[in-house]
Amino acid sequence: MSPTRFDDKVRTLIVEDQGIFRAFLCDWFRRQEKFEVVGAAASAEEGLRLAQELQPNFLVVDMHLPGMDGLALVRAVRQTRPEVRSLILTSLTDPLAVTRIRESGVEGYLEKDCMPEELAEAARAAAAGLGYFSPRFRDAIRREGGKPLAVGKILSRREQQVLAHVLTGKTSREIGELIGLSARTVEFHRANLMAKLGSPSPTDLLIRAKQLGLG
Repeated sequence: MSPTRFDDKVRTLIVEDQGIFRAFLCDWFRRQEKFEVVGAAASAEEGLRLAQELQPNFLVVDMHLPGMDGLALVRAVRQTRPEVRSLILTSLTDPLAVTRIRESGVEGYLEKDCMPEELAEAARAAAAGLGYFSPRFRDAIRREGGKPLAVGKILSRREQQVLAHVLTGKTSREIGELIGLSARTVEFHRANLMAKLGSPSPTDLLIRAKQLGLG
């Protein structure tokens, strides 16, 4: 997508499950001259419904949401509206999250402990399609890229997505419902994860993933 000029206000949808932070983001974006907050949601499922109803052109999304995560929400919205841009916010920068964000095609990433000035810079750049990724994120990408067992080198995107849900304790059936796969297919990906990470059992998979800093 080519960069966008702000001739009109950017119609912004905020998706954040923490009530205090969601309220802060709504108030902050309403104070910005170039942004118009058209809605706010506490979950990805609610965010998807509001995105279809309110037609925003910019999403500000928490990476880690209950149920469907932020990246899955962005992907779902873009299935029907590929022009929608997004800024991902999170408090975690583990290798799995960093790799999934890098490969997702979102326009921006920022940690939640950033200063308001950086949020303003990131929001303007991401909404315009110019891209903004925090210095911490870029450092993490450089470190991860130098590892022989970097997540992006050994796991497919689908395996990364399944592993992210496995690490939250979800069953194969629950994961399948969230990402649109059968439980049997999720089990297939679990088996691949165990083989690639050298884990003899599901319990050891969790331990091995944490040892590798993946959760």
